[in-house]
Amino acid sequence: MFLEGEVNWTLIFGIMAVVGYALAAVALWFAVTHGARHASASDQLDIVQKVAESSDRRLFETMNAVPVAMVETDSTGKFVFANRAAHQLLGRRDAELLGLRFHSATWGITFPDGKPIPADLLPSARALRGQTVRGFQHLMMNAATRKKMLVSVTAMPIENERGQITGSIAAIVETDVLTTPAIEPAPPPPPPAAPPSLADRVFDAASSALVVVDADGRIRQANRAALIMLGRGEGVTGSDFADLFLPLDRRTEGRQALRAALTADDGEAAPIETVDADGAGIRWTLLPLTDETDRPDAVLLAGVPLADIAPAQTGSETAEPAPLSDAPEDDAGQDDPLDPVAEALQAAQADFARRESEILAAHNQALLDTVAEAARAEQAVRAELEAERRMANVGRLAGGVTHDFNALLGVMTSALDMMLRHADEPERIRRLGQAALAAGQRGERLTRRLSAFSQDEDRTNLQRLDVGIFLAGLEAKLRLLSGPSIDLMIETPAQPAFARIDPAAFEAAVLALTRNAVEASNGVGSVAVRLAVMADDSLRLSVRDSGPGMDADTLRRAAEPFFTTRPDAAGLGLSQAFAFARQSSGVLAIDSTPGEGAEVSVTLPRAEQQDADASENTGQTDEPAPEIAS
Repeated sequence: MFLEGEVNWTLIFGIMAVVGYALAAVALWFAVTHGARHASASDQLDIVQKVAESSDRRLFETMNAVPVAMVETDSTGKFVFANRAAHQLLGRRDAELLGLRFHSATWGITFPDGKPIPADLLPSARALRGQTVRGFQHLMMNAATRKKMLVSVTAMPIENERGQITGSIAAIVETDVLTTPAIEPAPPPPPPAAPPSLADRVFDAASSALVVVDADGRIRQANRAALIMLGRGEGVTGSDFADLFLPLDRRTEGRQALRAALTADDGEAAPIETVDADGAGIRWTLLPLTDETDRPDAVLLAGVPLADIAPAQTGSETAEPAPLSDAPEDDAGQDDPLDPVAEALQAAQADFARRESEILAAHNQALLDTVAEAARAEQAVRAELEAERRMANVGRLAGGVTHDFNALLGVMTSALDMMLRHADEPERIRRLGQAALAAGQRGERLTRRLSAFSQDEDRTNLQRLDVGIFLAGLEAKLRLLSGPSIDLMIETPAQPAFARIDPAAFEAAVLALTRNAVEASNGVGSVAVRLAVMADDSLRLSVRDSGPGMDADTLRRAAEPFFTTRPDAAGLGLSQAFAFARQSSGVLAIDSTPGEGAEVSVTLPRAEQQDADASENTGQTDEPAPEIAS
């Protein structure tokens, strides 16, 4: 057809159309087939993603449900995950914990002997170097409760599919058993032994066995004679008297006799009979002892062998001795010349036993009286020392008041004097008047704070408030007071925290404690203000700083009015907080260790507890002294 020069274009175009239709059909079939496959693949991908998300969620929930503290770090050692148990053990939430390194996340990480642990020796750091660490023990401190605890840490590296270390995971368990060898620290020099008191010397030198037991029947003190009688050299303090001295079938009766002796008058308590280490009988005379408030809180037992007192008590009941003569019975009516001698000998023996018993009883009573008198004398000395301490506190208080008011009065009198001298200068008189007014206002504030501390508080202003909401409302004032260089953290509970408080006194106490914390940190560092609901349903307001802390002497005097370690401070911050705690029926506690900052806390009863007793509350409450924990 082509060679002849004739072209059948119709046939050619027909063939091309058929081929095009065939290609279009193939393309349509291919598109339909692959479209279905793509939709199926997309559905499968969605399913895989949902399964992965579900697996991640289950893994997260499982990790949180594990009762062992577990933490995960990235390759730089920063926390990226911590389960719920870790939050409780470390005392920090995710917002505070994530992004920190292990050595900076908690305080007080040391070896069990107290020596600091280098950061590169911590289990997480070693795990990031490819090591698996098992049962590494060290001391650490819970950041929230400041409780020191011994923990055992197991850590291992996390690797990707190429074997590269991408992080570490560690399990932390609190333990009471030290399994790792610890280097014993150098023993501290022994403290100088205090000279024994008169009561202790008399008690220990007594020839009779003397034992002092508390209201629960446990031995507080036993002298040498009692230890010898018991057949033990030491280790009886804290033991139950009945368990040591009485047989099993008489212990209940003995414990009842000890409890009855607490309320019996002197000399009227029923004695207790026991046996010593050799099986010989002992009679214990019981005498109740009183504390500083004349309430019986202990029993003094004086033990005497029964062999020493039996002749006096049984002499009148002994049978007549056998006749010295061997004469037959039918001669009994005859006078024996030895009968008067035997009778005289028996009478002499009975009289000797009676006199010996009287002397021994008088000796025991005199010994008991001496011990009781020595105890009373020691109590009197303690009361006198306490009175002297209170007078010294009053003297320091008077000195502080005198110093502060002299300064304020000096400003006021100087300003008034200058005003009289320059009466024709209105501008100068205005400035002097402002200075005098400011001094008077400072004196007014000082008087109000002293009045709140030293007098019975006015409880008519107590209101039932949600302390958490009230504390959150003070955040702006607290941040303004702290300044930009202080990392201030304010934490309040999620649930309602109602208490009966004076709002003005609460605000003043929180501001005073925060000001003290900021000044203790020298304007830099961190301050944490927390309000928490405790396990006993009380409320605990705490203010903690990162300052240098306080030594034992400073800690003991911290709550005294006008006591301060800073020359530019008034020394009334803790006193004001103490007054608020007393007004609200709460307790002030101070916890500090040199180099580890300080924490001041006020524990308040919840409003529900106080309302139950409101009908019986007349406004007079006990005034507990601040509790100081070193």
